[in-house]
Amino acid sequence: MKLHIVVPTIMTNPRQEFKCLEELVFQFEHNNLDFQIYFVANVPYPEFDKYIPTSNRIQKSISNLEFSISRAINSVFKNIEYSKNDILAFIQSDTFFKRASWITDLLEVVQSPELKAGVVGLRPHFDSNQIGSPINFKQKFDIHPVLWSDGVMLFTGEVFDTVGEFDENYFGDCESQDFCYSAYQAGYTNYWCSDKNGWFGYSNRATGFERKAKRNKKVFLQKVEQSRKYFKEKWSKVLGKTFFP
Repeated sequence: MKLHIVVPTIMTNPRQEFKCLEELVFQFEHNNLDFQIYFVANVPYPEFDKYIPTSNRIQKSISNLEFSISRAINSVFKNIEYSKNDILAFIQSDTFFKRASWITDLLEVVQSPELKAGVVGLRPHFDSNQIGSPINFKQKFDIHPVLWSDGVMLFTGEVFDTVGEFDENYFGDCESQDFCYSAYQAGYTNYWCSDKNGWFGYSNRATGFERKAKRNKKVFLQKVEQSRKYFKEKWSKVLGKTFFP
C-alpha cells in the first residue's frame, strides 16, 4: 500500500505551507510509510518557483488553472500509477497535527472492510440531518458517518476510480463537498473522525475566503460564489429539500 498525498497551494502563507510539508514528511517517515507528496500550485508564483523541497518525497508541479483545487488534484491522480488498495489523499496546506500517529489511525479507518469507507476527514461540516451516531474506534476516538468532511480527505484508489475525478466547475469552494456527496451517492459511507479528546492534535490554520488569494481577489471571490451556486443547483436535485431548505 502506498500513500499519495496532494497538497494544493495558492501561496497564501508560503512559510506556513512549507512547514506543513516538512511536518508531513517527518510524520509519515516516523510511521515507516511508503508515500509521495505532490505539492501543486495552480499557477506560477515566485515563492513556489524558489522553493526547494527538503525531501525527495515532495514533488512540485503546476496545474495551470488558477484557484482550482479540483484541477490540482486531478492533475496528479490522472497521471500517476496507483492500485485500488493504495490510499489517495488531499490535505490542505494549512493543516497540522501534534500526534504523528494521526495518519496511521486514519488509515485504519479507511482500510476497515466493515466500515465501507468512502472519504475519511477531520473537519466536520454538518447539520442535524447529516451526522450519524458516534462509533468509538478502537477506544481511541469517535467516528461519525457524515455526508462530508474535509481538511484532510483520505480514500482508496478504488473509491476514486468509482467516483471519478474532482469536478473542475468549482473554484475555491465546494469541491470537497461535491466529491464526498458523489461517494455517498455511489454507496460508500463518509466519516468524520472527531478530535474532541485531542487524540490527533488536529488544527487547521485556514484564513478567511476574503484573504486567501494574494492576487485577483475580486475574481477569486466571484468564482467562490459561482461555485456555491453551481453546487446547490447540482445537488438540490439529487438530495432534495432535506439538505437544501
